[in-house]
Amino acid sequence: MILALFAILILAVLARQAALALLAVTLLTSLGAARLWQRWALRRVDYRRELSHTRAFPGDEVTLTITITNRKPLPLAQIQIFDALPNGLRALDAPLIFSGSRQTSLLRRSTGLHWYERVIWRYRLRCERRGVFHLGPAQAQSGDPFGLYRSDATFPADATLFVYPRLLELADLGLPARDPLGLMRAPALLRDPLRVIGVRDYAPSDPLKDVHWAATARTGTLQTRVYEPATSHTLALVLDLDTFEFYFQGIDPELVEHLISVTATLARSSLAAGHAVGLYANGAPAADEHLVRLPPGRSPNQLSQIMETLARLTAYSVLPGARLLRLITPELHPGATIVLIGAVAAEPICATLLRLRELGFQVVWIYCGATPPPAVPGVQTHWAPRRGEGDERG
Repeated sequence: MILALFAILILAVLARQAALALLAVTLLTSLGAARLWQRWALRRVDYRRELSHTRAFPGDEVTLTITITNRKPLPLAQIQIFDALPNGLRALDAPLIFSGSRQTSLLRRSTGLHWYERVIWRYRLRCERRGVFHLGPAQAQSGDPFGLYRSDATFPADATLFVYPRLLELADLGLPARDPLGLMRAPALLRDPLRVIGVRDYAPSDPLKDVHWAATARTGTLQTRVYEPATSHTLALVLDLDTFEFYFQGIDPELVEHLISVTATLARSSLAAGHAVGLYANGAPAADEHLVRLPPGRSPNQLSQIMETLARLTAYSVLPGARLLRLITPELHPGATIVLIGAVAAEPICATLLRLRELGFQVVWIYCGATPPPAVPGVQTHWAPRRGEGDERG
């Protein structure tokens, strides 16, 4: 088109057609201005998202604030924004359009921007399920005022929302509000593996994991750690994500969510009671290749670490629950309480729980299957099915 206008301009000059030459010059000037406008339209345009809260629970509402700023003297006649909103978050006061993917929807807005102008949009988002949600990216489209050319830009994701698992009432799990795991019935005087107060000579009855190798090298004789007595307990919450005995049977997503919610509920109540709580699972968080292995602790941020880990956890297990129990046993001190949360009562699980009891661990089994679990000698068993499945318990 530009070459054609140049040709018309030359012919008009040669033919001394002033009106035609003026028209060609006007069109060429307009096209040049439009091209320059299109090239600079989306430069120095800032796009920022802010959330009123970065941590929430299913059913909560958060406010998303989007700020778009034109930081240059060139105005924009129109800019269209298509911002990706992950499924699991629902905009309550804005229509969404299909993005072509099951993972996201698009939040569409259009506006004009004067020079150095800022526009702010606010939306209410409802959290519909557990997960970690990254808001964005956003695609922007603009151009020249004549609509001849279009420019595109991408604004990356810059806001992340953690939606924690849904917390349940202990009564709904068939557990008493006071001492739900029956820990107070255990001996009151325990060793606290998190507090070493000294060393002493090794005795044949001491486990090898208590050997203090630095002191042994210094003294030339085997030395073992001495722990501070404590009335609190060390709990290892072990989450078995399997919902069927065999992998080819698939998964039950609703049951997985129930297992994760039960784990989160027990972690909160146990930490509130002053216990040291750790988390282990036979699955991995999203975008992570390692199994969940969070050592027991009672620090102020332990609960947030557990809740964030559970929020990121995928619904797929990568090894059987019985094998996970065997893997973590060497990391735990005898006298610790192992709490298994699972929905599979296969023979390997029952045999492993019995073996842990024989090794000196206190074992609690929170069974979330649809039918009552088998009895395992020496193991406290609580049946905590999904609401509606265990009504026949009476």
